[in-house]
Amino acid sequence: MHTTSNNRLSLASICISLSILIFVSSPATAQYALSDVQNDTLTKTVLIHPVIETDDGELIFSREHTYKDHLGLGDQLARDFIAITATENGILQAFKNDGKENKDYIGWRKNVLAPVSGTVTLVNHPKITNTPGKMNRDAEPGRIFIENNDSTKVILVHVREIKVEEGEQVDAGDVVAKVGNNGISTGPHIHVGAWKDDTPLQIQVDLYAEKRNEKEKKSDSK
Repeated sequence: MHTTSNNRLSLASICISLSILIFVSSPATAQYALSDVQNDTLTKTVLIHPVIETDDGELIFSREHTYKDHLGLGDQLARDFIAITATENGILQAFKNDGKENKDYIGWRKNVLAPVSGTVTLVNHPKITNTPGKMNRDAEPGRIFIENNDSTKVILVHVREIKVEEGEQVDAGDVVAKVGNNGISTGPHIHVGAWKDDTPLQIQVDLYAEKRNEKEKKSDSK
């Protein structure tokens, strides 16, 4: 883990320090030798509501998983999201103090928001919380599955303090859990995967989702 003398993470550290799960957005690796462009999974996308609620001055960094045949649905083309802040000097940081405790992290226990509207189809409460820098591959992570009305499935992983139950209807932007650090995770963050039928979907974040939701609610109230 790379820190400056004042225990803050520099931009260079964010780009190279994978151990704390901070990533600059990067494109998925393209598939080669495709005979039918229509079947290229990289052309299929899903638009989601931002999944971590932030305060003023906070940012969200994410990395897209590359396409790999051996990965299962939910991991293919998934994205990891982590909350950070920028100092007046332009230094980006994911944690305060020395980052050895989960509570040091900017994103720890922040509200997790439903990425899409739909039905909660599966909930798994975590039993173990990881220590930053270490992961527990044998422990089940906190997970929430949501299916929308066009059969697109979206999964949230590494959540804690889950507030929804199986069969419950949620709207995009609803608070469904808190950011945790469990399962195959070395620091507080949220993993989001999406697929339809057997096709993994690239994830795009709707930066205007809140305004769209407000507009829809006003329209519905008339």
